[in-house]
Amino acid sequence: MATWNDLILATPRQLAGKLQDEGATAFLETFLRTEEEQAALLDHLHRGAPPPKEGAFNDGRVHLEAATRPYCARDERMELVRSASQCFTEALRLERDTARLSLISLHLGICGLLLGGPKDAREWTSIAHQTAVEALKGILSHAMAERALSRNRYLGGMLNFIIFFTSSATLGAGYLVWDRVLSKRTDKVLRRAMERMEPLARYIETVREIRLRLGEPASVVPRYEVTPTLDASDFLSQLSIRTVLGDDDALDFNGRETRRASRGAPARDTPYNH
Repeated sequence: MATWNDLILATPRQLAGKLQDEGATAFLETFLRTEEEQAALLDHLHRGAPPPKEGAFNDGRVHLEAATRPYCARDERMELVRSASQCFTEALRLERDTARLSLISLHLGICGLLLGGPKDAREWTSIAHQTAVEALKGILSHAMAERALSRNRYLGGMLNFIIFFTSSATLGAGYLVWDRVLSKRTDKVLRRAMERMEPLARYIETVREIRLRLGEPASVVPRYEVTPTLDASDFLSQLSIRTVLGDDDALDFNGRETRRASRGAPARDTPYNH
């Protein structure tokens, strides 16, 4: 098994035509050994829905594995990679899930790299990067919708109960108690989302590093950070996805809207440990 970090280290920093045969084989072998990382990522996002074991995507993987056979001639290897690329293109056409689309796009980027097409490699890894970010934002948006639904469903009825059965002297205390109940519910929803987002965030950072090694300037390859915020009771009250655009410029997406944030401003986020 290879880790995402192994794949980063195996990716050549810059391209100048086609890879040497030895470098191509070693890089491809490292990429194929990340299959467990890929399966773990998808399992984390889609419980009980493992990667497909048949179909165009799997056929493409078979072609790539065949390309790593000992004594495989260079022309045969290139033909196998081209066949794999065609399979992944077909798989991409049939897929709808954003996380799977990202992984398929990454496979196409790897094929482009092996075929000596630096432009194709950069374009596909860029698509893989952005599609994975869409999946990350989708998890957060879903969590915020679930949080809002919970508050709307329970808050009105409970407040009516408190108002009807309590005196004005104890009404404030009732509000405080229910606020804590809602905070606990929000904490539960957001921590569950955070658990799903963390492996995807690591994958996104991996693709970003690959893009940099393929020669894209850091100024056009943003970094994405999952930023949690705790309230006074140490409940997780907010999650945001920060897009780091430069040394002192960033955008924060909170699940509903995107706002500009300055990285040079005083820190407003509480460190989150779990």
